[in-house]
Amino acid sequence: MRVLIFLALLISSSVSWAQESRARMSRVAPEVPSYLTLNLINPEMRYERANSQEIEDVKPMNFSFGYQRKRLSFLAEYTRYSEDSGNATSNIERTHQELLVWGRYHLINKVKNEFSGAVYGGVGLGGYQEEVKTTLMGDSRTDKENIKMMSGLSVGTEGAYQLQNFGFVAGIEGRALIASDFDPNPVWSVVIRLGVRFAL
Repeated sequence: MRVLIFLALLISSSVSWAQESRARMSRVAPEVPSYLTLNLINPEMRYERANSQEIEDVKPMNFSFGYQRKRLSFLAEYTRYSEDSGNATSNIERTHQELLVWGRYHLINKVKNEFSGAVYGGVGLGGYQEEVKTTLMGDSRTDKENIKMMSGLSVGTEGAYQLQNFGFVAGIEGRALIASDFDPNPVWSVVIRLGVRFAL
């Protein structure tokens, strides 16, 4: 009889231990979602040397989209701007285009309810191309350069407000852009990013 009581106690304790183990496993932290980001509004101030040899700011048009997973994110960015110099008789128009891919590591990631914030550093690699249109007394000539390599370093901060699978993101980023014929080299710039993001 004592043996039966001992076996019954042993079985009931093992069943309760298994139930507690399953309960502990179900309380594992939820999976962190990945995000796809689309930045439609990206005002930028970039400082270059003008023909007058003074440092002036240009304001490129900037468009980017990115992917984030935990502390790593990647951003593909297209930039374009044009500038004119001269007058109606003699004029030079320069058009600059570039495509960069940024890899970013989020040094600080904080999440509180629907709000999140991050501080990150990044490295960029890509290429650029320039086209120069010269007009003299009504005659014009266009010269287009081959694509040249460029790179960059960045540091920035961003915040997001997430509503289930859809959210808004905003950030500010300082950058140093490096290429063989940039003047100055590196070219310094500041970008403000405003966009939307989707949880995957």
